[in-house]
Amino acid sequence: MKITEIRARTLLIPIEAPLRHSYGSPDSFVRTIVEIDTDEGLTGLGETFGWINDASFMSVRDLLRGEDPFNLEKIRVQISQRGYLSRQPLLLTPVEMACYDIQGQAIGRPVYQLLGGRVREEVPLSAYLFYRYSNREGEGEIQSPQQMVAHAKALVKQYGFRTLKLKGGVFDPEHELATIIALREAFDSGYKLRFDPNAIWAPSTAIRMGQKLLAYDLEYYEDPAWGLNAMARVRQQVPIPISTNMSVIEFEQMGPAVWMNAVDVILTDPWYWGGLLHTKYLDMMCKTFGLGVGMHSGTEFGVGLTAMLHVAATMPNLVHAIDSHYHHLTDDILEGGKIPYRNGCMRPPDAPGLGIHLDENKMAKYEKAFQQRQRAADYWYPPDPRRPDWFPIVPSW
Repeated sequence: MKITEIRARTLLIPIEAPLRHSYGSPDSFVRTIVEIDTDEGLTGLGETFGWINDASFMSVRDLLRGEDPFNLEKIRVQISQRGYLSRQPLLLTPVEMACYDIQGQAIGRPVYQLLGGRVREEVPLSAYLFYRYSNREGEGEIQSPQQMVAHAKALVKQYGFRTLKLKGGVFDPEHELATIIALREAFDSGYKLRFDPNAIWAPSTAIRMGQKLLAYDLEYYEDPAWGLNAMARVRQQVPIPISTNMSVIEFEQMGPAVWMNAVDVILTDPWYWGGLLHTKYLDMMCKTFGLGVGMHSGTEFGVGLTAMLHVAATMPNLVHAIDSHYHHLTDDILEGGKIPYRNGCMRPPDAPGLGIHLDENKMAKYEKAFQQRQRAADYWYPPDPRRPDWFPIVPSW
């Protein structure tokens, strides 16, 4: 079997209401869907960040054409080791996803079996809580603790979540503390609660607020400050598990994180770490060093989330519910619509490969939406239109 072509289409899907975080306020999610064709008529699917577009793959097309999609290690090396600064995880990950999809289709097995077989039938997900502006219909605003509690209760009722995560770094720390207090008062210890200031606080603020948070039984305190030195200082003085997806995003950073005692939980992300197989490697490395494992979310559509579910089902050390922005999306581009939740969990498909297919009508609709907007900045860097003179400063408090 040989790869014959690689295609990439960038799409924009609206969300329920504009989310607020410490770096901006998106009103939609932008992602790129990758398709790899073979000479045996099989097509594999992958997904990556929206600023990686069709032109981004020009550098790897010639490498991939004529290559066997089962030669994944060779493909990985060719893409990621072409120079000192060319690790290219955002190019590599969708290619690897698509190759696993092709492999599974070719042998009639789901991707999770290619990754070693699942250790869990279902993957728990968290309710990802954001402060929000109102949408164009004037609905969906979340600014106060009371509004956040009402939103969280609605999500728990609709999807069955047992873990709640608040994204902070938007308001004064005391306001966000009040939101955590309100959430804990509304949800007893049967619900896990995690808090992410998005690395926007100074270490002194993170320590002071962390000590106040002790009474509210947090599952973990995610990226309270920027960088390993700051995280280590917070961890020394705040006895809440410290997690990160910002200070440790490469294997080279694991050593310093361990010997500095900077973190307790590493949040994996296939797009940061270079694919599904490397996510598995990270799972085992965390076990070696006695670290917990979770999974970060980067506004993925159904293709990316399905790949996350496949690898998450095979990770024995993944004891924390994975994060997902998926419930914020108003639609998806998969045949059959959005992936269903069941009691706050999702299942990876049992069909061969990733087990999913694209809805071409939806693909055309949301590709056109992106072309009309022409905003290639993905989730991370959209401005805040309600504050035209604002820009992020780290630390802000």
